[in-house]
Parts: sequence; structure tokens; C-alpha cells
Amino acid sequence: MRDGILVAEGGAGGVAAGAGARGVHIAGIGGLRAIAVLAVVAFHLDPRWLPGGFVGVDVFFVISGFVVAHSVAGVRAERFGAYCAGFYRRRCLRILPALYVYVLVVALVGGLLMPGGEGTRPVALTGAAAVFGLSNLALLWKAGDYFATASAYNGFTQTWSLGVEEQYYLLFPAAAWWLRGRARWAPVGVVALACLLSLAAAGWLTQAWRAGAFFLLPARLWELGIGALLRWLGAGLAVRGGALWAAGALAALAASFVVTREDAFPWPGALLPCLATLVLLAVLWRGGGGWPARMLGARAPEAIGAISYSLYLWHWGVVVLMRWTLGLDTLALKALAVALMAALAVASHRWVERPLRHHRRLLALPAPVFFAGVAGVAGAVAAVCLGLAYAKPRIGLAASNAAAVWDPAFVPVEGTCPVARRTTDVGIGWRIADRPACAAADARRLFVVGDSHAGAYALLLHTVAHARAMPVDLYTAGGCRVIDIDDSALPPGCAAFRARALAEVRAAARPGDVVFLPGLYTPLYRKLWDADVPRDAGLGAQRPLDRARIAASEARLRALIARGVTIIVEAPKPVMPSALFRCADGFNRGSGYCRPGWHVPRAEAERRRARARAALVAITRALPGARLWDPLPLLCDARACDGYRDGAPLYYDTHHLSAAGNRLLVPGFLGVLDR
Repeated sequence: MRDGILVAEGGAGGVAAGAGARGVHIAGIGGLRAIAVLAVVAFHLDPRWLPGGFVGVDVFFVISGFVVAHSVAGVRAERFGAYCAGFYRRRCLRILPALYVYVLVVALVGGLLMPGGEGTRPVALTGAAAVFGLSNLALLWKAGDYFATASAYNGFTQTWSLGVEEQYYLLFPAAAWWLRGRARWAPVGVVALACLLSLAAAGWLTQAWRAGAFFLLPARLWELGIGALLRWLGAGLAVRGGALWAAGALAALAASFVVTREDAFPWPGALLPCLATLVLLAVLWRGGGGWPARMLGARAPEAIGAISYSLYLWHWGVVVLMRWTLGLDTLALKALAVALMAALAVASHRWVERPLRHHRRLLALPAPVFFAGVAGVAGAVAAVCLGLAYAKPRIGLAASNAAAVWDPAFVPVEGTCPVARRTTDVGIGWRIADRPACAAADARRLFVVGDSHAGAYALLLHTVAHARAMPVDLYTAGGCRVIDIDDSALPPGCAAFRARALAEVRAAARPGDVVFLPGLYTPLYRKLWDADVPRDAGLGAQRPLDRARIAASEARLRALIARGVTIIVEAPKPVMPSALFRCADGFNRGSGYCRPGWHVPRAEAERRRARARAALVAITRALPGARLWDPLPLLCDARACDGYRDGAPLYYDTHHLSAAGNRLLVPGFLGVLDR
């Protein structure tokens, strides 16, 4: 995804960074931008159309490096401070107005239509970070990977490239000012060395930390830098056989849109499109491009290039909001998306970008006043973005905003014996302690250790603490079960989390206490963000039972039983084909994602969990003091397992229970504790 780059350009005319100077317009660069943005749009509409279309971002980075250097080539300023002020004023007017409008609109529409919950919480944070040029860091922190499916449902994911570009702008003026001196080769050499180091960083990080290689400036600097170096070094360049060079570069660029693989990106995947773009820029700038240059400089490509920044911003918002609502699974819906993208991009360019970019009063404001105003507006936009997220439960139209029905961590208001809740970090997970005010000093305690399914019992456990005046300690980390029955990969840090949690339980447990071990064991139909259910209904190839892991799990349980505790192992729960929170409203229930529904014949549910259940039954029978608790009879009737009961959702997504599902299981779980 890419855009800031679009921004980085000085526009059709290459606006100078200060003093009102302008670079000379270079015909064809608008057409090159059009190719880049259309490649990105095609990839986001359907990756099958253009599997490597995401490298359009790299094309934009190289264009940006060149055009920003070109735009300041004629700028004259006596002081470095004035030079920087002029440069940043132009960049702010070029990038920020359209970005701020986009953030406000998408935050508002998203607040109304997107469901609440864990899956959408990072969205507002990303939008607020984008306002300050930090969304690449926010995405790296929360999503971890641009290609992660959760990123595809965040309306601000595309702004990562703006963050990279704006961080590049912090470095650019110093290098450009240094180049004004007589000893030009010294700064050029430093920039060239920085590009080589960045290229090396991209290669190393792609193997060691691919998300960092994608999102961080040190691995992207070379793409912007080579564009700037071309402008600084190529003034006397004579291009011979320009048409041949341009045709070859266009062919290489087209090939990169098809052959570039996500798992080999940005290195070496970004190299071919960046070098092809560099050649095209050289040909377009120094002339002699023949028919390729005329094609790129034609009216239609130049027109698309002129709105490329707004198109880059708005296309992604349309894609994401349609994924959350109508879907994008038919050609008609994709055509509707294209129409909306085009309309919003043209409107943004005409009524936001152009008027403010050349606004005389804004250009004439004293620098302190101008930048103070920018900071104030940025703070206000970020505050509105976060405020809308905070207000989502009250203003949102999505049914899943009703936390008391949907959120398994919902804390009810209690009458007698209130329960205090405290959450602390434990490695990759958390410890949630529920402490009833009326609990006796020697009260029996409940310890719960498990993966996200343990965390999804937060409401049930809070209710147990209140109903039985029983202190509860919940240890939960995503994907980290206590009992292993196959060779499923554990997340990084799981072993340390599990060891620490069980050690704390062994140290605190007394005879008569209870340890509850929930976990996901039933094969999923599909992951939360997957579009399609596999033909085999998601059951897939069954992994063989891992006897060594089962033995290790039994040893962990024996160490607990030695403390005199009772262990309750949760039997595998049924799972749903579709995430209920994504299909709970009239404006999203008809999407292609929701078509498989949330109704599973009981016989199918039993078949899906049979292998895992048999393994857990064998483990509990081998361990005196351990017993199996099966929630399936409570969640299903004799014929089917349904996602809803009496109009209330039993599940939040495809396999975690909702608040209503928690309440349904409370009597059964209390019965197990009492026995």
C-alpha cells in the first residue's frame, strides 16, 4: 500500500519546498503514478488479479524521492531554518488536509458500522497515529505484519507508507541543504552510503524480522534515496535509445506486479520495481522516451496520476468498509467499490487537496503560527478519532457493540459481595484476579490456566467469584494451552508463560482448591479473517497424537494434583463456520463471508471434536483428581449446535463464547464446582 509517496511528489508541477519556487514539470510522471496506484487498487480489490500489485508502493517511494528533490532544486534561502520552514510548509499542505479529512470520515463511518471488540480496537489507534506520521509504528506494534489478515480490516493500514515518507522528510532537508555547498560529492557520498546500508538492512530484516523490513524507514530509505540521487546526479545525463530503455523498464515493472512474492519482500522483491521505476524516471526526465513516454504522458494517465494521492487514501477506506458490510465477493460489488473510490478521490482532490495546497493565506502565515495551527488541528483530529472509538458502544449501529450480550469480558454490576478485578502482565499473557469482598480468609480458590478460551471465560469466572464468594485467578495467553495432544506449534513465549503460570498456581494452591484448564481443541472451519470455508469443511488432515507431548502434559497435571487440588479439563466445544460478530446486522449479514452461517448439525460437531475428546478423556481417566467437563450438551440441542439461543449470540466469533454464552454455562459450571 502506498501513498505518502504520492504525496511526496510535488504534484503535477513539482512544487518547491520554499520561497514559492517551482521545479519544471516532467511529462509522464503522472502516468507512472497512475500505473502504481492502479496496481495497488487492483491488488486490494482481489489479489488474484495482480498478485504483486502491492509493489506499487515501492514505485511511489522512488518517484517521491525523485520529485521531492526535483521540487527544491531551484529553491533559494539564506538560512537553513527558513529553508526547512518552507519545505515543511509545502509538505504539510500537500499531505495533511486530505489525510485529516480521510481520518475523520473513516473514523466516523467506521464507528457507526464496524463492530466493537478486540478485532477493531487497534483501528482508532492507527488512525490517531497516522495523523502524526506514526501509523507504520502503530501497525508494527499491533498487527505485526502488513500481510496479516487483520490488517486488511483496518481502515488506516495504507497510511503506513505516509509514516515512512514523513519520517524520511525529517532527514531530507539536511541532505538537500548540504548539497547546496561547493563540495557536492561529500553529501552525495553520504546519501549513497546510507542507501547501501538501508539496502543491506532490508535484506537482513526480511529474513530476521519481515514486518520490520516492511514498515520501518531503515529498510525503505534506499527506495526514496535512489530517486533523490538520480535528481542530484543526473542533470547532465544523456539517455540514448530512450524508447528501448523505457519499453524494457515498463515490461520489467509489469512483470514485478505479477511475480513478486510476499515471502520475499521487500528483499529482493522490491529491487526489480524500484530499478524499473528509476530507469523510467531517467528517460522521462532527460527525454527520448519515444512511444512509452507519450503513453505515460497522455491525458488519461496524467489525470489519474493527479488524483493518485486521494485515490490511494480513499480506495482503501472503501475496500475495508465494504469488507465489514456488503462484502467484496462479487464482480458487481467490486464495480461498486471502484465507482465509490473514483468519486471520493475526485472530490478529495478537487475540494481538499487543490484549494488548500495553494492557499495564499496559509502560505503567507508566519512559520510559528502556521506550524502551531497544524499541531492544533492534528491534535484535534486524533482526539476525535479516539473519541469516536470510545463512543462506539453508544453511537455504533453494530449489534455487537452491546457489551453485556457480546463481550465475554463484560463485568456486571453486582449487589451484595462486589468482586474487584485486577489485571497484570505475565509474559505474553495476563493474570486476571477476581476477589470477592465477602470471601472468607480460608475460602476455596479457583485457578484457571489456558489459551484465549480461558480468557473468553472471564465473565463466567467473575460470576463464579460472586456467586460462591470464591477468589479466582485466571492466566491466559493466546494459543497457549496447558494440555498438548498434537504437534501444533506454540506461539513464541508460550513455554515461559505456561511454566510461570503453573509455578504460581502450585505455590499458591492448597488442598481443596480447583484448577480449570480450558483450551481450543476442535478444528476450526476457518480462521477469523479467512474468506472461504475449505471444501472439507475445515476439518483438514488430522495430526497424529503426539505421545511425548501428551506425557509431558500429564506430568504437568500430576504436579498440580500433588498439591491436593482437583483439576477440571474442558472438553472440546463446538465451533461455528462464521464469526457471529461479523454477521450480526442487516448491513453485513448478506455478505459472502457470512453465507456459511452459524448452524452446525450436532452429529457434525461431535465428529469434528471426537479425536481430541478421546485424547482428553484418556488423560483425565489416567489421573486421579482430574475430571472432564463437557459444555457441548449445554450449547447444543439434540439435533444441532446453533450460534444463537433465544435471539442471543452464544459465540462472539467462530469459537470464543460471547457474554450470553458465558451466562448459559454458569449453572453447569457451578454444578461441577459444587460436586
